[in-house]
Amino acid sequence: MDSVSIIIPTRDRPTLLQEALESAVGQSYRPAEIIIVDDGSRQPVDEHALTSRFGPSLRVVRNNVSHGLAFSRHRGVAEARGDYVIHLDDDDLLDPDTIATSLSVLQKHPDLDLVFINARGFGPQSEHFNHVQPKAIERVISLGSGKHSHSDLVCFGPQLTRALLQTVPIAFQRVMLRRETWHAISALRCRAYRVESTISDDNAARLAITGPLRDSEWALYAAAICRGTALIDRPLYLQRCAGQGYSSKPENKGAHMQQGLLIKQQLYRAANRLPELRPWKSEIRDSLASAHFNSAYHHFQSGRRTASWHELERALLLKPSIPYARFAIRMWLPRS
Repeated sequence: MDSVSIIIPTRDRPTLLQEALESAVGQSYRPAEIIIVDDGSRQPVDEHALTSRFGPSLRVVRNNVSHGLAFSRHRGVAEARGDYVIHLDDDDLLDPDTIATSLSVLQKHPDLDLVFINARGFGPQSEHFNHVQPKAIERVISLGSGKHSHSDLVCFGPQLTRALLQTVPIAFQRVMLRRETWHAISALRCRAYRVESTISDDNAARLAITGPLRDSEWALYAAAICRGTALIDRPLYLQRCAGQGYSSKPENKGAHMQQGLLIKQQLYRAANRLPELRPWKSEIRDSLASAHFNSAYHHFQSGRRTASWHELERALLLKPSIPYARFAIRMWLPRS
């Protein structure tokens, strides 16, 4: 039988971690192992206490210093021994049939390199998530030329890259795949960061990949090199919506936008150097221009006109367009 490893990064959330673990051990297709990556919790995760409750298949590895979600996901996969890996955030849950359904799809469709897993929100702020998520998924299906193979499976070819450059819904950040496929995608991302002269090796690259939106970034590299991918259009991943996440906090909107801009800049630099990304260079350029434009608009709305102009200038240099030019005129007209 194919074996599956569940990777759970965590930091300072012991109560939520226990809930996540309950959903992991409650799978109808039992995972071969559960690897908890303790990302520098102030109170280290107690492996003995957890194995006593959840069984000997659970292991804990620890980063003595917090290195962030992307680094911790990679370390978990590096420690894994399963044929397949699936990631679970410490504040989320898996539907009891998540592994069984995902594995069945991958076994029946050997042309697929990975499956994305649709998500459903739960918790006090889930109504908004469950309203906007289906619309975002439909947009990706349309932009990415997704094909419904049957009622709950949507298959994608290379056009998925174009779609994810526009938007990466949570469903395309939740994934199950073979362990070696994960390593191939992550190796490409490390190579993309190593185009910087200051980053000398893969470990330095992993340490540089910090901050929010890293699951969105990983999905872009995955779409760029995978032969075939599919979305399981059933809400098998349960996303907690209780205001606990970084991206859900209104005060982090500006930092969130800046991080997205930096990710697109890195991707564009890499597209000039790496053959795997070069076919998407023009789409990546356009996406970066759009990110600069959105940043310009955000600064303008916040009254930072000089910063807005700098961002708009970068957008126009990358992609001269009538909408960008119109906004430039609007910026410099006297306010009524």
